[in-house]
Amino acid sequence: MTDLLRPFMAWRWWLLSLAGVFVGILLGRQADSGDPELLAVQTILWVVLVYPFLEELVFRGGLQGWLLTWLRYAIGPITLANVLTSLAFALTHVMVWGHTAAALVFVPSLAFGWTRDAHGSVAGAVVMHALWNAAFLLGRALT
Repeated sequence: MTDLLRPFMAWRWWLLSLAGVFVGILLGRQADSGDPELLAVQTILWVVLVYPFLEELVFRGGLQGWLLTWLRYAIGPITLANVLTSLAFALTHVMVWGHTAAALVFVPSLAFGWTRDAHGSVAGAVVMHALWNAAFLLGRALT
């Protein structure tokens, strides 16, 4: 099995992905639907494809990978590198979405980081991130 496909063969990846889809739909339904452009096709492509790829490449591939070379401490499956990367990831979301949304991004970020650590690749994190973002937009569309 190639390294690229390894995350998709793990039951934990599927469980986290499905949980994220469920929570994403619920949160999307609760979100303020005052911005009709959020559901425009171009925005959907960016939010579901481009942002997850770029963010996971930078945060999980770059920052978390670099931190793992220095910080090997972990509590269970969550590494300190993952926690610090997730904090940085959440803080970058404060600028765009505000404090509440940034706080809600922290836990999914830990799941993305776990996927990266467990499988040594950002591929699973990119797909999981895309699924969660798509579910959030689906929830928005259902309101």
